[in-house]
Amino acid sequence: TTEIYTAGHSSAASDVYKRQRLVRAQGILWMDGQRLSRYRFRHTLFQRYLYNSLDAVERAHLHAAVGNLLEQLYGDQASEIAATAPQLAWHFQEAGMDAKAVKYLHRAGDGAVRLGAYQEASAHLSRGLELLLALPGSPERDQQELALQLSLGTARIRDGTFEPEEVPAAFARARELCQQMGRESQLCHALGELVIFHYVRAEHRRARELAEEALSLAQQVGDPLRVALGHWYLGLALFALGEIPAARAHFGEMIAFYDPQQHHQPLLSLRGSDAGVNALSADACCLWALGYPEQALQRSEEALALARELDHPFSLADGLAFGGCMYNKMRRDARALKENAEELIQVARDMPSWLCDGIYYRGEAAAMLGQFQEGIAQMREGMMAEQTEGVRFNLPANLCTLAEAQAKAGQPEQGLATLAEAFALVEETDGRTWEAELYRVQGELLLMQGDEAEAE
Repeated sequence: TTEIYTAGHSSAASDVYKRQRLVRAQGILWMDGQRLSRYRFRHTLFQRYLYNSLDAVERAHLHAAVGNLLEQLYGDQASEIAATAPQLAWHFQEAGMDAKAVKYLHRAGDGAVRLGAYQEASAHLSRGLELLLALPGSPERDQQELALQLSLGTARIRDGTFEPEEVPAAFARARELCQQMGRESQLCHALGELVIFHYVRAEHRRARELAEEALSLAQQVGDPLRVALGHWYLGLALFALGEIPAARAHFGEMIAFYDPQQHHQPLLSLRGSDAGVNALSADACCLWALGYPEQALQRSEEALALARELDHPFSLADGLAFGGCMYNKMRRDARALKENAEELIQVARDMPSWLCDGIYYRGEAAAMLGQFQEGIAQMREGMMAEQTEGVRFNLPANLCTLAEAQAKAGQPEQGLATLAEAFALVEETDGRTWEAELYRVQGELLLMQGDEAEAE
């Protein structure tokens, strides 16, 4: 570290450093009734030289001393302060105290998940798991591994930079450990996150099977929050399958249970995002599809207001994508869609899948406003990037509006080819939410093609 803290006014070491003009005073800090003098090296080169002049034994000893001192200074807060956990983990890792390093890497990873920093979380948790698996086997180690695997799987789903097989591998191992140790509540978590994984990849039948299992198990366990999440998981799977009334019933269970004051932080701790915001957003789409436009608008506004109030970037991106963009796509409000898409792009700079969504929806809005070539180019860019990330759940809907834009741009043949791709995907995935709309657009394109043939 480039900073030095000493109890009271100074220490022998800091006095030496001051005489050598290696450090300068930064001020006084009070912590738990202790007065600490704070110093900083005048240049990182001084710090590097002194550090590199130590032999391996001295380094390990000093890292252990610093880690233990910081742990003592922070007391009960050491595990809770996100900025402290990576620093403590590094000191204990360099000291060869791997068990303590794992503890703080896990805390750092969970803290990063709550902040929406999923790539950082994945790095901390992966390193923690690597260190943990090198420790001797024990029931305590198995419990630690279970918690790490659950956190890592959750972070990787939202990170979007890992190979597809790495996510189910983490949850498959977590599921195995849950079954070995009889941890039903944590098994609910593993099953639920697998639902999200398969839902995002448009493996809807598998998502439904897992959602039904997660809900049934949560009801057996009797944990109200996990029961509500079970309903939400099943609602997502049913919505994708086109079973809109049933999906809405399950979203309603989550909405009726959810209180942001009580459940926002627990939801972030469990899964890294707020399912209450998503349930409200998805319900807006259900209401529009079922023919209740006024109620749908009210629900959309409620979802977006809550997402902004919570001040959690991933939950806001989620709300903008569903309660904003998808909802306004369904009701064909181009200007509102454009506004939501622009905001989504700004919010999701470090969230690959949501950023792809934002680019697509901005293109769709442009096409609706008559900017066909620009819109089609952005729609293609967003879809290609999403598929690179393994995101396919909304692909039939996006192909449908791309085909419509192609028709309006005077390209009915390309539009029909795009629809053929969408219909094939519907049959492959059983994702039938947009099937009726696909047939409507196909009819319009066939009529357009016929009119052109007659004109010739």
